[in-house]
Amino acid sequence: MEKARKITNLISWGIVIITGFLLLFNWNSIPESVIVHIGAGISYGSKNTLIVLFIVEIVLNILFTLQYDVSFIRELRKKKVSSGLAEAATIVIQIAAVIILSVFVLMAVML
Repeated sequence: MEKARKITNLISWGIVIITGFLLLFNWNSIPESVIVHIGAGISYGSKNTLIVLFIVEIVLNILFTLQYDVSFIRELRKKKVSSGLAEAATIVIQIAAVIILSVFVLMAVML
């Protein structure tokens, strides 16, 4: 599982780096008002919100890279679920978090 963890970290940091470069290089072409939330309705915010989302993405990825357990994973470990299942859940959550946050940033960059 350690090899899968390393591959996941490489992929997630690759996504973060690509997102950062795209945000930086396309900053001037991003409109001032961007979509920041999609739910019952669409919410718009300043393009500066993209910086906050990107920082949150970096912080989350750092926590996962340092193997910080979110509460869901801690509960799995307490229930004596196999360590492989807990690690697989961590990998899925890490990749999902990075992809979701990157999609919001990249939607503004690509639109």
